[in-house]
Amino acid sequence: MISVRPAKLEDAATLARVYVETWRDTYAGILPDQMLVGMSDVRHAAAWTHELRSGDHSSDTLVAEAPNDGIVGLSTVGAIRRGGPDSFIDGGEVYRLYVRPGWQNRGIGRALMLASFDWMLARKLGAAMVWVVAQNPSRFFYERLGGIRLGERTENLGGTTVQEIAYGWPDLKTARERLKSSMSS
Repeated sequence: MISVRPAKLEDAATLARVYVETWRDTYAGILPDQMLVGMSDVRHAAAWTHELRSGDHSSDTLVAEAPNDGIVGLSTVGAIRRGGPDSFIDGGEVYRLYVRPGWQNRGIGRALMLASFDWMLARKLGAAMVWVVAQNPSRFFYERLGGIRLGERTENLGGTTVQEIAYGWPDLKTARERLKSSMSS
């Protein structure tokens, strides 16, 4: 049984491993090999330590844990950042959602999205959105969860220009209930 909880400072090294492993798996052939190979667990652990230590209460990182296997996924959620549509101005955003490659397609992403939606609703955020690289094959996950396409933008990742797509849920309470019922059926 997967459990989801807020990340703790002592999770930083594991979060870095999940992040690096997932990026290398997901973005192989999309982003430059040099960038992916150059990703460092140690450097990312330092960044996670800084982020978790900062005490920024406008966002939170949630982790999915499997018994006997530890952290197998993460999401970072907060208020909408730049680039959100006007109708979502009082909404939340999933900044990151990563599930270790060997753990995908087991409901962990759904559990993290449900926890992310709950986090937003607890803060009175009525809508949600996420940006995803258009070439990321996992982007269809958000469509299966009822996310509607909100727009596109161009970003530079590792010296490569990529298209990103925004998916959104304008009625977060309804989206949460649909997701919850799909997980129990």
